[in-house]
Amino acid sequence: MLNNINDSDKPKFLIGFYGFWVVITYFNAIAGLIGMYFALTGHIKYALICLMFAGLCDGIDGKVASLKERNDREKSFGIQIDAFSDIISFGIFPPVLGYALIKYEDPVFVFVYLVISVLFILAALIRLAYFNVIETEHLNRKERRTFFEGLPVTSVSIFLPIIYSLCCVLNLPLSYLYTIALVIIAILFVVRIKLPKPRGMALVFLILAALPAAVYIILFGGNQL
Repeated sequence: MLNNINDSDKPKFLIGFYGFWVVITYFNAIAGLIGMYFALTGHIKYALICLMFAGLCDGIDGKVASLKERNDREKSFGIQIDAFSDIISFGIFPPVLGYALIKYEDPVFVFVYLVISVLFILAALIRLAYFNVIETEHLNRKERRTFFEGLPVTSVSIFLPIIYSLCCVLNLPLSYLYTIALVIIAILFVVRIKLPKPRGMALVFLILAALPAAVYIILFGGNQL
């Protein structure tokens, strides 16, 4: 049951919530949508920057939300809107970005890629829906989650820029490696594995792993299709 429904951040003339604790999640979705526009218009550099920015927003929105004492309805709304934003930025956006990279390849390969894209989006959708179920159970029991089941969808904002950068620097076949990466990531979304939430040195390692790719993309990744 959702108790304590005094909605301080809920405007009288709009549905939803608009406090600082949820606006960052909205930026996540906005970055994903703008990134898809950049991808489809050939501005891959800016599309990747949007992907990384969406990942940054998703990574800090929970910490920002913890700064405010929210009621159960606000917490539940945060869970739902976070998942809906994630499906845009980390479920749909990556296949769209990949399509911009492979659309001039052999038609058979493009068809295979489209099939993989559908499966990737479905895997992300399942992962996020399952996460919402588990997160709601934790909310009802007043518990905090200490691990993830399946690879978090936000991970694409780290892995895909790294793959793009390595392919550019080492002159590797980007179209094929990107497609293989989507297959592997989609499987990891739904495989029942427990991954601890990154904290301390693990979090530092993830940031350091992604930083060179981010710098490369911002400074040199300006190729347009």
